[in-house]
Amino acid sequence: MARPNIRTVAGRAGVSTATVSRVLSGFEGVRENTRKKVISAIEELDYSVDSVARSLRQRKTYTIGLIVGNVLSQFYSTIAKSIEDTARDYGYKTILCNGDDDPVKEMEYLKILRSNKVDGIILTPTGLNRDFIKSTMNAGIQIVLLDRLVDGLDADAVLVDNYEGAYAATKYLLDRGYVRIAIINGFTDRTTGAERLRGYRSALRESGIAEEDALIKTGDFKKESGTRLTLELLAMEKPPDAVFVTNMDMTMGVLTALGVNKTAIPRDMAVLSFDDPEWSAIIEPPLTAVSQPVYRLGSTAAKKLIDRIENREEVPVNKPSITTLKTRLIIRRSV
Repeated sequence: MARPNIRTVAGRAGVSTATVSRVLSGFEGVRENTRKKVISAIEELDYSVDSVARSLRQRKTYTIGLIVGNVLSQFYSTIAKSIEDTARDYGYKTILCNGDDDPVKEMEYLKILRSNKVDGIILTPTGLNRDFIKSTMNAGIQIVLLDRLVDGLDADAVLVDNYEGAYAATKYLLDRGYVRIAIINGFTDRTTGAERLRGYRSALRESGIAEEDALIKTGDFKKESGTRLTLELLAMEKPPDAVFVTNMDMTMGVLTALGVNKTAIPRDMAVLSFDDPEWSAIIEPPLTAVSQPVYRLGSTAAKKLIDRIENREEVPVNKPSITTLKTRLIIRRSV
């Protein structure tokens, strides 16, 4: 008869291997009834804890890495919180890295996480380190892409429907009678920027509104670029009557620039944001926004990664999956 291992114990107890590991290590976050099930399974199977612990040390670190675009952003801090919460529930620790949307920093952190033998990595990619990400996956480290895809990379991913969210936002502005609609967007070589621009363009095209290059502004998803690009729009001979901003950090920059220039919202210019942070509802006027399920975005990615790490049967082997979450348009008074 084959010698029982951690998977055997997990199967007998009806829990994950991570839960068995937490019980063996004395982790206090395990519910008492679950702990009793695991201990009972260990006793029934005459399982050797010492050999299991040694095996665990050799094969797993029970750590995952997280590389985000900007830790100062509320979007990414919420993502980090949800991933850390979910990972902890499964007995994993999370190492947070600020990639800063910089491919050089991203590469540095990928190398550090790989050398520290993390079991998996959740990554909001710049898209410029594909070959190294591939080699990391080939080395046995599971990777889940978050919020963005990488061309030519077959990896699991968790996204929101960026195209549909941007299309709905722009169409709402058009339906409210706005014609000169500017977009302040982020990097267009990344999924979020590219898909949000595509949604904006589709809505204009379907309404018979010609694109105007001067109304399409590209920043870096950070507040400062939102401020700078809004000032450029205000300096136009004929400024736009509405602006669609494709993330919350640039929206903060837009609102700062409009406030400094005493541009009334929405009388002088309507504002619609892709992102709905808590402050959207309490500023004056409250902000019309595309709401993303941000916490669920992170928790879904964490669960998908841990499922891969633990080789759960419901996860198809060698077949990456893309999970796309829906957005929702929240109507307030900035339009």
